[in-house]
Amino acid sequence: AIPIQAARAVNPQPQDRWVPLQACARLTMAAMVGESPEESPEVPEPDLSMELQDQLKRCLTEHEACCEKEEVQVRRLQMQPDRELAEREHVRERYAEAAVIEMMTTLKSFDPEISKEKLSNDIYSILHSDAVVGHLNPQLKGALRKYVPRTRKEWLAEDIERHIAAKRAFLRVLDQKLRRVLDDAVSRLPVATAPCDRAAAARVALLSAGGASLLLGAYGGALGFAGGTAAGSLAGTVPAPLTLGLSIPAGAAVGGSLGACTGMLAGATVGLVGGGATGSIAYIYRADLQDGVVYVRTKAAASSSCARTKALETTGYLKVSAIDAIDSARAHVNGFARVAIEAVSDASTVASKAALVSKEQVSLAVQDRAFQAGAVSAAGGAVAAGAGGGAVGLMTGGAVGAACGVVPALFTFGLSIPIGAAIGSGAGLCLGAAAGGTAGFVGGGAAGYGAYSRREEICDGLSGARHRASDLAQLLKTKLVGDKGGTC
Repeated sequence: AIPIQAARAVNPQPQDRWVPLQACARLTMAAMVGESPEESPEVPEPDLSMELQDQLKRCLTEHEACCEKEEVQVRRLQMQPDRELAEREHVRERYAEAAVIEMMTTLKSFDPEISKEKLSNDIYSILHSDAVVGHLNPQLKGALRKYVPRTRKEWLAEDIERHIAAKRAFLRVLDQKLRRVLDDAVSRLPVATAPCDRAAAARVALLSAGGASLLLGAYGGALGFAGGTAAGSLAGTVPAPLTLGLSIPAGAAVGGSLGACTGMLAGATVGLVGGGATGSIAYIYRADLQDGVVYVRTKAAASSSCARTKALETTGYLKVSAIDAIDSARAHVNGFARVAIEAVSDASTVASKAALVSKEQVSLAVQDRAFQAGAVSAAGGAVAAGAGGGAVGLMTGGAVGAACGVVPALFTFGLSIPIGAAIGSGAGLCLGAAAGGTAGFVGGGAAGYGAYSRREEICDGLSGARHRASDLAQLLKTKLVGDKGGTC
């Protein structure tokens, strides 16, 4: 009963007439969940982002759908009402446990550094407020709130992780003890046999015997006919020369008839005896067979639900692992990208500085007169020496090619000589031009650079040679004039 007296004990103020109704509602909710009014604190709304709330709602919706499907399977087993109710309650407890574990892993994946106290408070506020679990059906919502009680004093540990571990161990031990007690109670019960109606058992036995005799009689007759026909045909082949072959079909007909009769009689007898015995035994032990079928169905449903729960737990673990791996990979990629950007920026800075230095060196080299003189001399030397080397290579290659073409001239009617001369002259022209151009470029450049560098010394030497030549000419002229005057 709802404790209305406690609500009446509240002294309402004239300006607030809704206080008794609020107190009554609070007491009613406390009575429904099995708590006292003093142990029903106000639950704050969970401080979560909209994305996290949406993900938690999707997770709970999936668990709700799976739980409803399994409850439908349990309902189809047509158990006794008490047993069906207990089995459905057990299914809800398992899915509530899986949902709480997946919510905990989801919160950890969104905030890997979350503390145990904050995790416990978030799970508590999620389950005991309607912001996240309000859309669930009342049965699963009650199972969730029963798994994590509203009163923190009823928790098996201080934080949610140890509470879940203790809860699972407690439920496992309790389940084992309950199964052991039930097995002992069932083993001590006397074996109760279903009441057997002799007339019904006789009818079942007759029907089973008749059906089995018809079926096995037909199969036996067909097999006997085939075997008798084959045996009769083989037996009729012995006197076939004396009967002009008529003994073979006659033997087949006689053997097939005898075989069909024998096989039908044997099959009908075996079917009559075996079918009657099988039908009577099945009717007598029909209750045990039905219990075995129900047991097999229950075990299959429990195995499938356990596998589904394990799959859900594994899926949650894999989701968390994948999120952690993605975060770690993203952090590594960001670090590598940062290092690569810094390296590229450093390389671009070094390359720009090197380009500036090279540009300055090239501009200084181009402005240098010695470099200009060397470049002009190298170009002139390459052209002159290349032309000379090409001409020499042309003549030498043509001669060598013509000489090489003389050897096969007898087989080519003399055509190999001009062809060899053409090939040799072309090759000699290319090689001579390349060699002469290279030598002229290097030699001309070196000569021009050296001549320009020593231009003052060369000018001084030329001036001295010119003065000496003029002095020598003046001396010769003086001697020539003196000799001429003495003669006169």
